[in-house]
Amino acid sequence: MRIEFTGRREVVAAARVAFEANVDGADVWCSVSLDALNEHFGNDGPSAHNLVNTFEANRAQIEKATRKVLEKNGGQSVELETGDFNRS
Repeated sequence: MRIEFTGRREVVAAARVAFEANVDGADVWCSVSLDALNEHFGNDGPSAHNLVNTFEANRAQIEKATRKVLEKNGGQSVELETGDFNRS
């Protein structure tokens, strides 16, 4: 499975940061929750500015966790939660 992250991202409702991956030529939107950003990456507020800064500062780790889920679910949309960062 070929997975690339496009660099597109935005803060969406429910305090999530959504970001795009391209899986085998198909665009797939993924997201990471506010709780995961707070607990695992030290995010310090719900503002769009804080969320995006925390996401960008930890993009490599977030994309690594996303890649694992994409590989397991066959390339379907991913909504990362706190538990997705506890898995090895």
